[in-house]
Amino acid sequence: MHGERFYGDQRPLALDDPLAFHLEELSSLGYTVINDILPESELEDWRGRIDAVYELQEQESGGRDALIAIGDQDLCRVPLLYDQAFLSMARHEKVLAIVKRILGDWFILNLQNAIINRPNERHQQGAWHRDLPYQSWVASRPLAVGALFAIDPFSEMTGSTLMLPHSHRRETIPSEAYISAHAITVTAQPGSVLMFDAMVFHRAGYNRSGQIRRGVNHLYTVPILKQQYDFPRAFGDLFREDADLRRLLGYTSTVPIDALQWRIERQNRKAAQ
Repeated sequence: MHGERFYGDQRPLALDDPLAFHLEELSSLGYTVINDILPESELEDWRGRIDAVYELQEQESGGRDALIAIGDQDLCRVPLLYDQAFLSMARHEKVLAIVKRILGDWFILNLQNAIINRPNERHQQGAWHRDLPYQSWVASRPLAVGALFAIDPFSEMTGSTLMLPHSHRRETIPSEAYISAHAITVTAQPGSVLMFDAMVFHRAGYNRSGQIRRGVNHLYTVPILKQQYDFPRAFGDLFREDADLRRLLGYTSTVPIDALQWRIERQNRKAAQ
């Protein structure tokens, strides 16, 4: 805001580029919303792709009841392995620019999942969690960043994501009274992206509208964290000529089988520099 006054020799932080405000929000609140990432003209196509991949996954898993039995219904897992169009979302330039500013030059895609939040149905993502689950600690710097693309409207009515601001700085989740008082429903227009520290507590809301709410979540991590999906083994040599994509998918972070393999991979990396 212009015209604010300060005393005690204090000056506000200078925002020196368009991403600085989002980085400031993410650092302090634990999340930020960036508008106009996907053009409106593409959204209907993304909706169709999500639904088509999920329908295939239901069929290959034995039907919807089989997924309900393991609590995995309406979660379209790793769609980029079924439809490579989703790779363009995973490597979106503006999103990766923010991830790079937070995690540094070397990070990998840990997972990509599409969430399908149907009207008047509880979703398994409706429980409070971190995207690094079962971890009750905090780090001085982020180890993982989420990027949740809003494909449909994210609002209180459609069951948008609830965030607990600043909770990425707490080792454990606070009391239910604290959550009730301070949880925030994040609103976002279709085509925007909700980016967040993976250690912030969050959950999906309850969809009380008459429409499906779809989102595509990505988790980017430092390479010391194990990927949820083994992209190098799944894709093989498909992207031999795309060094940036191979790095993002974890090809340069695989675990060597022995000392000789470690040295061969190091020689290959040196030769590529």
